[in-house]
Amino acid sequence: MTTAKALEIWTAQTICDLGILFSIVAFLLHIGRPYFDRILSRFTLRVAADIWWIVYVVLRDGTLFVALLFGLLNLNLDLMADIKVGLPFVPLGTVSLAAALMMKVFYNTEDVNDSFRRTTSLVALGAFLNTIGYVMVMETPGEEYASGKSAFWQWMESLRSNENPLLATITFYISWFLLFCLAAVATVKSARLYRRVARNEDKNV
Repeated sequence: MTTAKALEIWTAQTICDLGILFSIVAFLLHIGRPYFDRILSRFTLRVAADIWWIVYVVLRDGTLFVALLFGLLNLNLDLMADIKVGLPFVPLGTVSLAAALMMKVFYNTEDVNDSFRRTTSLVALGAFLNTIGYVMVMETPGEEYASGKSAFWQWMESLRSNENPLLATITFYISWFLLFCLAAVATVKSARLYRRVARNEDKNV
């Protein structure tokens, strides 16, 4: 293996691992909203409260966006053959994060309502799938552990993308099909929204 190829694999694996980490951070920030609300209520200055809330929203949605972006970068068959990705957990976790982000774009998820609960559930599902994929598949016990030789952990290890090309291919097609469906729904919603805005502007002229 050349140095350039080894660096490429190391970079891709690091990006994949960081995407999983960011999804967990995004989940913690979502479920940690009561804490931020309590701190927000103690600010006497409106400017300080606004800054606190802006920082929270940027961190919460920013980590979600980065987790999705990193997940998409590694969701291709070439890289999945080179690095270990926990199948089918991590790719489906990326799909769940994409659905959560789409909910944030088109629905009111800032108030505590059904949309907020659905979005939080999708983020939690994405973080859970990523965590299972990382802990149970990508980082299974090594040969130095006696338990690592058991049938269960051997099966978990076989779910790595670079160990199971067939499952990697199936997961790839399913994940991208779901992502394309989400993109189609988002495109239709955007077109309807822009059409509605244009009609309102024509009425006001």
